[in-house]
Amino acid sequence: MRVELIKTYQFEAAHSRGGKLHGHSYIIEIKCAGKCDARLGWLVDYGDITNAFDPIYRMLDHWRLEDVEGLQDTSIAGVEAWLHARLSGVVPQYHSVRVRIGGDCAFTARHIMERDAFGEPGRVRFGFESAHFLPNVPADHKCRRMHGHSFQVEVAADDLPALEPSLRSVYDALDRKCLNEIAGLENATSEQVARWIWNRLLPDVNGLHSVTVAETCTARCVYRGG
Repeated sequence: MRVELIKTYQFEAAHSRGGKLHGHSYIIEIKCAGKCDARLGWLVDYGDITNAFDPIYRMLDHWRLEDVEGLQDTSIAGVEAWLHARLSGVVPQYHSVRVRIGGDCAFTARHIMERDAFGEPGRVRFGFESAHFLPNVPADHKCRRMHGHSFQVEVAADDLPALEPSLRSVYDALDRKCLNEIAGLENATSEQVARWIWNRLLPDVNGLHSVTVAETCTARCVYRGG
């Protein structure tokens, strides 16, 4: 019985393109292929894939890609080639790898009318691609290093259609930037980014309820003013 397994990972990194320092959340998909073990009934333990990949993952996550040893080309194709050279012969039953960016890499406003699990009302979601670091955490904390995210933002307000021009202005101010270089974001935590967006929107948006900022798909901050 021949099968293919695909295991997905996400890492957060910064890089420079066209002279602009920014960042992304990168999605890695590792494919393993071969014949299932007759006794165990599987191709390979997913945990074995993770254990083999972990040292390579830690070379990429929360780094500036130009600082990664051997990674001269920081494009998607370049990252894939760098990974392929290191995964071959290391990950059991390794076949191939694909890399993509987790965000839209463009201003795309999506209206979400249903409430979320915590009762947030109708809101507009968009994303931006930026780099940052946290200067006030301990020196050995990974967030002290320059890295990046495909940030996701959700804004809840009474008049959602009227939001979009203001959100586009926020996007233009934050996208493809190093957030620490923006006034008020010298310590660019999710909490501070959410407050910065709130303050930017408040003069122009009626009935502003909340601003939610997510650095990754597993963590988000909600700010309601004050």
